[in-house]
Amino acid sequence: MTAVSGGFESGFTLGRHRFRTGLTLAPMAGNTNLAYRRLCRKFGAELTTTEMVSAKALQFQDPKTMSLLERGEDEKPVAAQVFGADPADLATATAIIAELGFDFVDLNIGCPVPKITSGGGGSSLLRVPTLAAECVAAMTTASNLPVSVKIRAGWDEENRNAPDFAFQMQQAGAVAITIHGRTREQKYSGKADYELIGEVVSAVSIPVIGNGDVVDLDSAAELLAQGVSGIAIGRGAMGRPWLFSQLRAMILSEPIPKAPGTQERMALLLELGQGVCSIYGEGRGMKIMRRLSADFFRESPGSARLRAACSQLSALEDLENLVQDSNTEPSQFNP
Repeated sequence: MTAVSGGFESGFTLGRHRFRTGLTLAPMAGNTNLAYRRLCRKFGAELTTTEMVSAKALQFQDPKTMSLLERGEDEKPVAAQVFGADPADLATATAIIAELGFDFVDLNIGCPVPKITSGGGGSSLLRVPTLAAECVAAMTTASNLPVSVKIRAGWDEENRNAPDFAFQMQQAGAVAITIHGRTREQKYSGKADYELIGEVVSAVSIPVIGNGDVVDLDSAAELLAQGVSGIAIGRGAMGRPWLFSQLRAMILSEPIPKAPGTQERMALLLELGQGVCSIYGEGRGMKIMRRLSADFFRESPGSARLRAACSQLSALEDLENLVQDSNTEPSQFNP
């Protein structure tokens, strides 16, 4: 990782909230639960967002949907992300989200997963900007919550309409745009188009938050050079919540902290495990931890052994013992 000089102009204001660095945690289904969001906040994420929920399911207070909106009193400011394609459903969902005490509501027009797009939600709305604008307008009139929109570069290579689309969302009442620099067709293949993100910045007068392929200081600097007001970090922060502290230091021209060593990562993993289990119960919590834990050791000595051990976790006690073993007998995890 190469150190990058600071001095970047970033940060933005939404409603009564000022975000100094503009660093946000992008919502990811199955990953950005309350415990992980708390961990990322600890390292400098200024805004966190729930996993996306269905606007239609939210109206019926579906238990699984409501569990995705779990948030802590210490988690502020926080946004709830919804998906759907019916203005009335989205308006009702926005009113419910406001009653639950969230600070913002975000409309997902970026998800490329067929399960979502087949119902007209997610990135499918990129193909019908008029309907998307109606959805945003309905949400803005349903409550006093600021409404933001998450989009992609376009539906496919022939329809990279993000700049015009973003402008229409602004006209409909959106207060911020998060743009992922790939098309729906690409999903997560290829490379995020930062130049197109810069075109979105030029097309609107509201904050633009860039997203896609930010994994280190260099990639963040490349994206910031496009004039974005902030960065939404998703996959790059999985297993590396400390990336936020490094990017924060870069933006504020402060010394860049080193990535934690293996034992420090084990301590963070235990902290996360305890948080996840306290929120979701040990059974569901350890299932989540088996999925999240391996990413913590992608760059660590003995990574293969650690990852294998993490994949076998079935109880919080197993994780506690693994952490203790890594402290008392670190040589067993050496390559």
